[in-house]
Amino acid sequence: MGAGSTPQATFNGAGSATGVYSPRLRWDLAFLGILGYVIVEYSRLPAMFPVLIPLQLGKVVTFISLVGFLVSPGRSGRSGTRGVDIALGSFLLACFVSTCLAKDQADAWKAMYMAFVFGVISFLVGRIVVSPWRVRVFLLVYFLLNFKLAQFVIRSYQAKRAWGDSPEMLSVRGVGAGSQGFFGNSSDFGVAMCVAFPLAGALFFAKTKKTTRFLLLVACAAFFAAIILCGSRGAVVGAAAASLVAFARNPRRIVGPAMAGVVLLGLLYFLPESSKDRMRSALHWEQDKTASQRIGFWKAGLKMFRDHPVLGVGLGNFPSAYAESYAESGSDRAEWAPHNIFIQAASELGIAGLLPLLALLVLFLRLNARTRKHLLALDSSGYRRLEYWLAVGLDLALVGYLASGFFITVLYYPHLWVLVGLSVGLHRAAHRIVPESVVAESQNRRGELALASA
Repeated sequence: MGAGSTPQATFNGAGSATGVYSPRLRWDLAFLGILGYVIVEYSRLPAMFPVLIPLQLGKVVTFISLVGFLVSPGRSGRSGTRGVDIALGSFLLACFVSTCLAKDQADAWKAMYMAFVFGVISFLVGRIVVSPWRVRVFLLVYFLLNFKLAQFVIRSYQAKRAWGDSPEMLSVRGVGAGSQGFFGNSSDFGVAMCVAFPLAGALFFAKTKKTTRFLLLVACAAFFAAIILCGSRGAVVGAAAASLVAFARNPRRIVGPAMAGVVLLGLLYFLPESSKDRMRSALHWEQDKTASQRIGFWKAGLKMFRDHPVLGVGLGNFPSAYAESYAESGSDRAEWAPHNIFIQAASELGIAGLLPLLALLVLFLRLNARTRKHLLALDSSGYRRLEYWLAVGLDLALVGYLASGFFITVLYYPHLWVLVGLSVGLHRAAHRIVPESVVAESQNRRGELALASA
């Protein structure tokens, strides 16, 4: 169903009509394609079923979404997101130039392909998920996929404990979401949960049906339980950081204290004692093998940035550069990842890539603030709208991503780029909401015309 010119009845999530969305956007080829991409990316279908690998499902659904977007009418929509587009384009340009000058061309072009795909996905999400109805459907699919991953980790932890694995072993080895690509790694999986957890937590406070709020509460609990049990210290830090920011932003409202209280109680009473020991061990990083190793990677990355300040050592070239020239004497000279998204950007892309990335993060937060301001200006119910709390949740999700990503190499994973695209799409969707006063005036005019014609 394409764009319409007549305002349509809207529903605030509770099922009651409170305004209008204009124009109305629902199903079309582009939206089906972008949903297909999220399903393929987060379900890891080719990893689960190797027979699907030759089909290149990710490329197929991305191409379908792109074609659908190009042929759809009225693609201009609401502007006001040019700064995000410029920052994203500048970052991809830096990736391309750095790739062309990289020493290890094979790794560089492989990473360039990933960066380009995520840039396209971010752009498409921001241009396709641009109506309140589409935002809700997109979130439903996103939460269902993450819930599937979360419950798998929870069940895996319980099964491993039943088979005799000790909490200490599970804490060190981690519990990932099966063999599903990067979600199979407990730390990488934890980043995904650090994005989904605050999103679901924030939306719980929107004005929605009781059933919807209950399901959001269940999802939020599952995401947090998976964070606690997966064995990733970075994920625990990410969840804690998101809750602390929520508390700092809303100390007098129920939102901040509620999220901070839930996380605090969970860490005190449900986090396995072995995981608490590992958290305490990280404070003395010289004696902690994993922590000291990552400090070494960070130092090496800063040296790369010092030696190659403009364009870095080349996109995707940190592992080879580390093994060849930057590993400390006596340390493992194997190819390692930097285990920090900022070190990754600085070492591989230099200032040319780091500055656009930082600008993108700042503009992301600014755009969400503008979305909330617009919704509050619409009418008195703006504070209770799902779109308002989604803008809050996006901020918290970014905090969770950055805090956990400070210890993990996840810059070219889908999390950040889906968040950026959703922020742009939400901003455009918010400007499709027509205030209740306009609805009332329109209804009064129709009533007057009906009386006049009677």
